[in-house]
Amino acid sequence: MSVVFPDWWEGGYPDRELVVLDLVQKYLDLLTPQGVACTWLPDNATALVDSGIPVVRVYRGGGTERGLFDSAAVQIAVIANTRADSWAVMEYLRQIMLSYEHGGPVRREDGSITMLASVDEIVGPQQLPELVPDHRLVPATFRVECRMPRGVPDYSKIREGIPL
Repeated sequence: MSVVFPDWWEGGYPDRELVVLDLVQKYLDLLTPQGVACTWLPDNATALVDSGIPVVRVYRGGGTERGLFDSAAVQIAVIANTRADSWAVMEYLRQIMLSYEHGGPVRREDGSITMLASVDEIVGPQQLPELVPDHRLVPATFRVECRMPRGVPDYSKIREGIPL
């Protein structure tokens, strides 16, 4: 069963977790071996990592909306076969993320384009051994900002037209 929305609903801000997932996967596909991006660690994550395949978890935390712009805190966490590989893959992805400082297009898995307004680093790469005992896990958090897509209706006017 899928959720069916009213006819007037035309969406809102892009899902930053999925935008960053598509962005990261594109660059993981250029590695040898190719990495895997996910929003939740797959059941075979340990086997993938042990075989040398980097696994990158993308997770949206909080954020704020300001007028036409929405900022999302998106964490990227890399785990690879060795600590050194985790740090190297993280720095590779970090530089890709930071290259969007002034925004730019992201080609999505479905072929569509999502425009990022800006990306900046909130918390740089770090290891938190007291929270995550696996010495190979390296997370970093980025602020990923998008503008409300053009053509989205004024939902306050729609809301006012719906009887209470």
